[in-house]
Amino acid sequence: MKIRTSRFGEVEVKDSATIRFPDGIVGFPEARSFVIFDGPEGTPFKWLQSADKPELAFVICDPLLFKSDYRVAVAAAELSDLHLARIEDAVISVILSIPADPWRMTANLLGPVVFNAERRLGRQLVLSGTEYTTKHPVFPQGFSAPSGRSGGAAAAAGPGA
Repeated sequence: MKIRTSRFGEVEVKDSATIRFPDGIVGFPEARSFVIFDGPEGTPFKWLQSADKPELAFVICDPLLFKSDYRVAVAAAELSDLHLARIEDAVISVILSIPADPWRMTANLLGPVVFNAERRLGRQLVLSGTEYTTKHPVFPQGFSAPSGRSGGAAAAAGPGA
């Protein structure tokens, strides 16, 4: 199938690549069909692109890459619509916010996105009773770009890039 996107133009994707979000994404309940595109080669970033709304896309990544002790504690009932055979089969990503200075990017640890890759289902959770925030720094405080390098690679990615 072809999907229109505001960032990547019209993209051909297999129907089997679509991930269904029965409840949509927080703030976008009508966006229920998404695809994941790889980010720039050599980076951990991916794009979660809406197949329903061309302008809606999120940069996501594995939170364990920058927060090794990150844990999602939820009741099994909160994930029942994902039909996971085992909770260990869940794939967890977080949505990143990338400002003009990408070294100041933050991650929404309070609203992780949980996937059942086998069944192509997803759900964004809103955690409670945690110290996690929606603006957790991805890079350590005081970290800056190495000399001669500028950021922005994640924001310039395209499908399969």
